[in-house]
Amino acid sequence: MSVKPIFFALDGTTLNEFEFELNKLKGHIYGVKVGLQLFISEGPEVVEKLKNQGWTVFLDLKLHDIPNTVKEATKSASVIGADYLTIHIASSSEALYEATVNKGSDLKILGVSNALTSKAMSEEISNKVNKEFTIAKENGVDGVICPSSEIAKTKELFELIVTPGIRLENELQHDQKNISTPQFALSQGAKFLVMGRSIRKNLNYIINELQI
Repeated sequence: MSVKPIFFALDGTTLNEFEFELNKLKGHIYGVKVGLQLFISEGPEVVEKLKNQGWTVFLDLKLHDIPNTVKEATKSASVIGADYLTIHIASSSEALYEATVNKGSDLKILGVSNALTSKAMSEEISNKVNKEFTIAKENGVDGVICPSSEIAKTKELFELIVTPGIRLENELQHDQKNISTPQFALSQGAKFLVMGRSIRKNLNYIINELQI
């Protein structure tokens, strides 16, 4: 069975509401993404539950705090079993460094740029993103959250590129302007994709027909 390089975004308040999809997707996709809403609602135990089910867990908390707090939060994320953790690059170079040297051997740090929003990408924003990604690289961050339009530039810095805003060919854009198909993002150099609504709306297609 071929495992698709996809993180399923668990954007909700309880893990139970994703039980059907998780059971169906097991063995077909790479992992799941736990965001701030679910993490606060369910608590750190949600990571343990998912790990016990055999999932790779991407903890999308977008840490943004003073260096010592980021360091300790990163340690905690490692202890509860997270495999990936997001941190705002704007937290400062010192905070990024503290995270990368205290993360443990099994946790990957993913940098997030403050310049990325739901707005369409412009040259000015693209330049800001590239500058922040360069800072992340200089401070030992493992990879970045990167929209499809910036992958070609970003892969000169990182191999670990995680791309959100993924939609199937016939889907509406909803709230994200910088979107692409799974095939396009992977062809540009993304390593993993983040998909939420598209999976829930097209579950059988994702499992049985999507070729990536």
